[in-house]
Amino acid sequence: MKISEISDSLENIDLPAAQKKSILQVIDAKISNDMKEVIAEIRQLEVRLEGKIEVLENKIQMVHDKLSNEIKTVYWVIGIAMSIMLFALARK
Repeated sequence: MKISEISDSLENIDLPAAQKKSILQVIDAKISNDMKEVIAEIRQLEVRLEGKIEVLENKIQMVHDKLSNEIKTVYWVIGIAMSIMLFALARK
């Protein structure tokens, strides 16, 4: 139920203005508490998500480092192979 509907319903009920105001204050307090719980849950989710993002960043960095090292190794192997081939051709 929407707050506007509640307000309209309270206007149709024969209650003193002070009681109507009290009812609306109780509703406001309930909504406020619910929103605080929602905000707290969102913050917990953010903290968990930040932790997972850090883990993913670390894994990506590890893969990057490993690939960089492997590429360097391949360059060295190609360089040594070319040197051996050129040395063998030069001896003929």
